[in-house]
Amino acid sequence: MQPDTVPPQDYAADGIARVEVAANVDVAVHWVAMNQYHFPSIVDTTAGGTGAFINPSGTLVTSPEAVRLNRERITVYAVNQAWHQALGVPLPADPYQHMHVPGRPKLEAAVNDCYRPDKPGKHCAVTVTPEIKVHPYTAADKPPTLTAALLSTSGSVAVLSAATPGKTATVALGPAPQAGKHWTAIGWPTTPVATAKPATVQGRYDAQGSISAQDITTLRTRLGTGMSGSVLVNARGAVTGMLSPAGQSVDVVPPDQITAALDKSGVQSARGPGDSSMANGLELYAKHEYRHAATWLHSAADDTGQGAVAVRYHEAAHANSDKPEDMSDEVDAHTGHNPAAGTNWTLLGPFIGLVVLAAGALLLVMRQRRLRPAEETGTPGPSSAGAAPAPPTAPPWGSGNREHTAPTIPVDSAPSAPEEHERPAPDRAEPYQEEGAGTQPETQGTYCPRCGAFLSPGDRFCFSCGAASPRR
Repeated sequence: MQPDTVPPQDYAADGIARVEVAANVDVAVHWVAMNQYHFPSIVDTTAGGTGAFINPSGTLVTSPEAVRLNRERITVYAVNQAWHQALGVPLPADPYQHMHVPGRPKLEAAVNDCYRPDKPGKHCAVTVTPEIKVHPYTAADKPPTLTAALLSTSGSVAVLSAATPGKTATVALGPAPQAGKHWTAIGWPTTPVATAKPATVQGRYDAQGSISAQDITTLRTRLGTGMSGSVLVNARGAVTGMLSPAGQSVDVVPPDQITAALDKSGVQSARGPGDSSMANGLELYAKHEYRHAATWLHSAADDTGQGAVAVRYHEAAHANSDKPEDMSDEVDAHTGHNPAAGTNWTLLGPFIGLVVLAAGALLLVMRQRRLRPAEETGTPGPSSAGAAPAPPTAPPWGSGNREHTAPTIPVDSAPSAPEEHERPAPDRAEPYQEEGAGTQPETQGTYCPRCGAFLSPGDRFCFSCGAASPRR
């Protein structure tokens, strides 16, 4: 089965966001009484554009025109609302047009004097605070609206920093525009939602590596305000240019200029783990290895804040897993890979238990063998906890509490031709006894009939040659 072709926009769409320009406006109206009004986040519908996340931490690039606020337009809207609420002045049909107050020239003059932002007058004062909002393309239940700060504007590139709750999907910077190469433009003319898809336009670079006037007209029509900051990607989703309108013309910003603008802002482009998982998942999905692709695409969705494209492909891969068209099993059979194989603790657990029991039994046998000589010589072993101590028996060297000294051998019983034998140390240490405690009894013993070594009265066999004691 031949692999499918993944659309270029699917490689990059999760890293493309809608950029909106808004303003917080405060209006103070002084007419008979002082009234203050606050209008938060008034969106400039004539501004805005598209932004591309350039690293997982929330840095994105766009066109300077996409973040340029029309302050006069925003001021007119807020002033009209304030005077309408303060004195009931009727709103015009277009809320962005100046108000007229028929029959009241002084009031109309006071109202018109308010249409000057940041220039307080006798009857009015207006303060405008710009605000940049970023809307990522996500399938989350509550898609976040991020607040961004303008880091710098360098030439045809504006660098923004958005406060993201986690990691985001990013775009890759590709080669410079090349004559005759195809491109796909991706832009957001409106706020993205999970069920929608970004607007796209296909075209080809001309001989100078630019786009034709006909393509510019198509881009303006299809993308609207989203054309500012839209990216042009190749077949693998890598950015080869960014659109930056300048009046009636449109500049194509190459990747090296984007990198230079990032350097001036002190940031760099980077890809995240979710981007690698996404690329691997799409490659496997195109090969119809749906079960394999589902794992990668699930990771991509988790690592990119539930990117909408990653979630969509993961759901499709999961639905096609284990169906006849799924090639995962055939690939596993060919490569010998068995993804289901793992640690079978059901069988391995009892085996580990048997090994532990065998090791314990072996240690017990070794301990018994080590204690056997002591038992044969009558030396008591260690008593159990809580048991009464056994009465002391005569040590191997003689009766009583006797120090380890050479035994006294009667002169009349000395063996003929004695041999030099080293006597082994006893298995158990002698009990501690202070000096002068008790009187040592006279030693009584005999000699080994085989080797002539001295034997104590309690010895059952010769320590030197192993012969049985004659008193046994």
